[in-house]
Amino acid sequence: MPNEEDKDYISPMRQRPPPKGGDVAYNNENILRQLRHYNDIRKVGGKDCVQDIYARDPNTSGDNTRFWFVGKVARCTGTVSAEAAIARQINLLEEHATRIRPVELGRSFGRLEFWFAPGDTEMLTSQNDIGTRLQHVATIVEGSEKVPLLEVGLDLSIVTNQGAGFCIVRTEDGVVPPNMIA
Repeated sequence: MPNEEDKDYISPMRQRPPPKGGDVAYNNENILRQLRHYNDIRKVGGKDCVQDIYARDPNTSGDNTRFWFVGKVARCTGTVSAEAAIARQINLLEEHATRIRPVELGRSFGRLEFWFAPGDTEMLTSQNDIGTRLQHVATIVEGSEKVPLLEVGLDLSIVTNQGAGFCIVRTEDGVVPPNMIA
C-alpha cells in the first residue's frame, strides 16, 4: 500500500495526452503529411491552386494594421474552394501562427482572423502593390470538415533564430493604406 507521501506523485515517465485537433492537430506527423500534399498539389496545379495566408495582428488597427505571413495553402481547385481549404486546416494554421509570433498573436489563440492573397504574391505585397488585396476568410466554413485531407495541403512559414518573420501593413480591409502608395 502506498504511503501518504506517494499519493500526489506524478511519474516523469507518464505519457502526454495527444494534442487536440484530430487529423489536423499540431504535431509533426500532420504537419509533414500536409506539406507532402501541398507539394503534390502544387506540382500539378502551379501557383493558381495556392493562397498565401496571413494572420491579422489583433493589437493593431486602422491604416496600420499588421498582417503576419503564416504560410501557404494548396487545394484541388476543381473540388475545394480556397475558403474550405483554409478552414479545413485552420487548427494547424492557428497553432503555427501563435507559435511563430507568440508576442503578437500568442494570447489570441481561438480568436485570430485569417486573410489570404493569391499564391506567390509575397514580393508584391511587400512592395505595396495596390492590385494585391488581402481577403478575409471565415475560420468555419460549412462542409469544410468533410474535405479530404488529400485534396488540401499546407506549407507553413519558418522563422529563423533572429525571429524577424514577415509582416505587411494594410488597412483593416486588407488594402494598401493611402500613405504607403508610391
